Amino acid sequence: MQTIKTITLLISLMLLTSGGRAAPYYFSRYQVESGLSNNTVICSMQDQKGFLWFGTKDGLNRFDGYTFKIFREDALNSNSLKSNFIHALAEDKKGRMWVGTDRGLFIYSPLTESFTPLSGCPTEDVREIQIDKKGNIWFVAGFTLFTYNESRKKLTEFTPSNYFEATSISILKDGQIWVSSRYGTLEHYQASSQTFNSYEVSSALQPESSKWIEKISDTGKGSLFIGTSNQGVKLFDIKTRTYKNILTRNPDNTEIFARNFLYESGDQYWIATESGIFLYNIRTGAATNIKKQYNNPYSLSDNAVYTLCKDWEGGIWAGTYFGGLNYYPKQYNSFEKFFPMVGENSLGGNVVREIVQDKYSNLWIGTEDAGLNKLEAGTMRFEHFKPSGKQQDIASTNIHGLLLEGDSLWIGTFENGLDLMNIRTGKIIKHYSAGADKNSLKSNFIYSIHRSRSGELFFCTSGGFFKYNRKDDNFIHITGVPERMFYSTMLQDSKGIFWLGSYREGLYYYNPQTGKRGSYTYQSNDPHSLSNNRINRIFEDRKGYIWVATEGGLCKMNPQTGKFKRFTVANGLPSNLILSILEDEESQLWVSTSRGLAVINPQTGKIKTYTKAHGLLSDQLNYNSAFKDESGQMYFGSVNGLVRFRPSSFTRNTYKPPVYITGFQIFGQEINVQNTNSPLRKSITFTKKIRLSHEQSSFSIDFSALSYTSLNTTEYAYKMEGLDNDWTYLKTNRKAYFTSLPPGNYTFKVKAANNSGVWNNEETHLQIEIVPPLWKSRWALIFYVLLSCALVYLAVRNYHQRIKTKNKRRLEIFEHKKEKEVYQAKIEFFTNVAHEIRTPLTLIKGPMEKIIKRAEEVPQIKNNLLIMQKNTERLLNLTNQLLDFRKTETREFSLNFVKADICELVRDNYIRFKPAAEQKNIRFTLELPASKFFAYIDVGAFDKIMSNLINNAIKYGAQTATIQILPVFEGDLTFTILIKNDGYIIPWNMKEKIFDTFYRMKLTENQPGSGLGLSISRSLTELHKGNLELREVQANCNVFAVTLPLHQQIEFNPIMSK
Repeated sequence: MQTIKTITLLISLMLLTSGGRAAPYYFSRYQVESGLSNNTVICSMQDQKGFLWFGTKDGLNRFDGYTFKIFREDALNSNSLKSNFIHALAEDKKGRMWVGTDRGLFIYSPLTESFTPLSGCPTEDVREIQIDKKGNIWFVAGFTLFTYNESRKKLTEFTPSNYFEATSISILKDGQIWVSSRYGTLEHYQASSQTFNSYEVSSALQPESSKWIEKISDTGKGSLFIGTSNQGVKLFDIKTRTYKNILTRNPDNTEIFARNFLYESGDQYWIATESGIFLYNIRTGAATNIKKQYNNPYSLSDNAVYTLCKDWEGGIWAGTYFGGLNYYPKQYNSFEKFFPMVGENSLGGNVVREIVQDKYSNLWIGTEDAGLNKLEAGTMRFEHFKPSGKQQDIASTNIHGLLLEGDSLWIGTFENGLDLMNIRTGKIIKHYSAGADKNSLKSNFIYSIHRSRSGELFFCTSGGFFKYNRKDDNFIHITGVPERMFYSTMLQDSKGIFWLGSYREGLYYYNPQTGKRGSYTYQSNDPHSLSNNRINRIFEDRKGYIWVATEGGLCKMNPQTGKFKRFTVANGLPSNLILSILEDEESQLWVSTSRGLAVINPQTGKIKTYTKAHGLLSDQLNYNSAFKDESGQMYFGSVNGLVRFRPSSFTRNTYKPPVYITGFQIFGQEINVQNTNSPLRKSITFTKKIRLSHEQSSFSIDFSALSYTSLNTTEYAYKMEGLDNDWTYLKTNRKAYFTSLPPGNYTFKVKAANNSGVWNNEETHLQIEIVPPLWKSRWALIFYVLLSCALVYLAVRNYHQRIKTKNKRRLEIFEHKKEKEVYQAKIEFFTNVAHEIRTPLTLIKGPMEKIIKRAEEVPQIKNNLLIMQKNTERLLNLTNQLLDFRKTETREFSLNFVKADICELVRDNYIRFKPAAEQKNIRFTLELPASKFFAYIDVGAFDKIMSNLINNAIKYGAQTATIQILPVFEGDLTFTILIKNDGYIIPWNMKEKIFDTFYRMKLTENQPGSGLGLSISRSLTELHKGNLELREVQANCNVFAVTLPLHQQIEFNPIMSK
């Protein structure tokens, strides 16, 4: 038995090969820095639309090739996942996804982007999900096998106590269901009896702990892969019910822990293990182990590979435990890469300049930063040659020219002259430096080395063009072209003409047979001249056309006219800085530039560009660094290493990627179906029509073509019908912006082309309705029509009303004019009467006062005379009031403002009227502020105001009358005096009427008065720029308030005080 095990192990190790250069596998990495939710990727799949899904330890990820949309547990969203640890994924025929987590099974609806837990499913790890032909869901929760019939809503449990502890499920194309157990058996389900037939697939001598089966998978070829934790990979023959071990040990003799299987194509399968990926050929049994290389950014990012997924384009995605996702696009692994890797046998130096191949098929690579490299053909190992100061070693690390002659290698350096090496010994046998003698090189800067058709060697240097003299082992300065010129490259064409490219002086030619010579240079006024005078490479194609690589574009020479046809960025080149040229077997030109590698079809003029996104080490290739070997393989050097490829391996990509709308933002805010007040009723990917308010008319739309190879070369086109019917083409962007679209109906359309320029003409549509604001809506328009009709009606009605009102107004004006005339006539009459009365009254008053003085002896006569005097004074006061009123009405009453003590003036009036109050038994009080103050007033007018108000307060008072001067504070501009009495309360609706001229209330008509006092007082108050008003009742008293300014515009200096 031990012998059998040993033989099996030896056979397995013999079949295993290292992931060497014979079959390079280069991966692109996606990790948390790229947007992945977590670097531990447990499961993966591609859905019916083409989106990729990855389950991690921290959420579910949907990938469209550009961005990861992450679904996590959200306590605020009842429709979210209830766990972030995703173990398994499966999609049913309805497009729903079944998601296995460490807290049960969930159903994801892509329409609503919501998750629903499967009722009855235990909240345990769901590590495996499969769907049979009838649509039944098979899954393993914990170690229990379940099946769910959705149509009957029935969940069936196969308990471990009655059946087995399950680990994995595989459903074959013919409908057979196989389940693995943790104790090393395969269980075949019998639908008729709902039982299982058991088959042992591990040795009975092995302990149960080592029989764990991690994964089983259908090969599609009549067998099952069985992945175990420590017994490697087994192959179970379904027909014979037998198994065999196929991969048991790693190359380092450790056990293989297999986690997943993937069919690639033909007989080749990918097997995910804890020790990398095995590429297994099921027919030959050969296996290649792909593992992480710590200094290789293109290798697997981690050896613990948990999941494998193949997309529609043939790309393979490997999810690892620590290294995130690894993507292998098969068609872009055509570029074999050589670059420096610390600690590995690899290319020395990044900046590759010269590439030649010796007769032993070894590759010699000159770099500008690390000397000379030899890549041995058989072992594919590198040998490095660097300067050491010894004569037998090369002179410089900066190599600009290489040329092989048998076992001799000529090495031109940047500033250290020329070396001649014996490639069999690797030793320098001769060194040449610039010298002053006639037959020496005139520069140590050797830029290129060439052999003529006759076998002569030529050297382009910064100090001229030289030919090697084999006989005398020295150099001849060629005089057929300008001397002391900086020459960068040379070509002898099929006609024997020498073409020399200079560093800055253009192109020279010399025909040694005819002696004809000349030059071509850039002419700014000639579009058929060279495009630039800096020449990097000269190339002759198989048809005899001369192509010139310049720093201003590529030029094709017409041999008949000597004119050049230019190819530049305008024609589709990625850059005008052309570095080198090669021709493939189909006569296409491969042109290296500073921005990528371009392929030109000279017949059609079509250009395709390859960049780092396609597998190059760098977009910037290097000067004059191109080589084609005898087998047709091409080599191009860059600033980051060397690539090798076979042009025929590049095939046209015919896959037409579907385009989906993946995002919708309003004013930069992402809109999801779960958002509150979202205009979406379904996921934007499934939405055909969206209705927006006029406030949402500025928005942006994201879209993705679900092609995962060379994303940067996918091209998009979109248009918004209803706004612009022309297509807008996008090279690098996949977002369309729209700002302030007018209300209306639009149709957004988008399509895409793959990296080969193949357009998918099945456009994706999104109808967009922008609802007008309420004032622009249909109902608003109806309202506007009705409103217009109403306005016309109102306008006509208003017109007639205005005519009527105008006529009425005219009548009122006429009546008012008549009333005013009558009023003026009254005033004139009263004034004339007053004037006529005042003079005789004055004449009567004087003698009467004298008679009173002499009538002391006769009391009765005196009393009668006093009565006469009192009435005479009353009549005189009335006359004066009439005259004062006339003056205020005509603004003839002039005020003389002086600074007066207000408190003193009010006190004088109080004292003057106190006897009258006592006579009527009225409690008459005066309330003064704590501090006196001064104001600019007309004293006479002020006294008239106070007299009228105090007189009325006493005249119409019942029991009390009060004068209150309110305090004046710093900063106040006015002062206020309140006169109160408790007589008849004046109705509030009469508060203005009582100030009308001659107006007297009916209840006061029995009291003597003229109806002029309040009118005159208000007029005098207003002349002071003040205000007199009746305020609201306080303590059942009428309150008259006089408010006057403390200062006037015209003020006099005299101070009135007592």
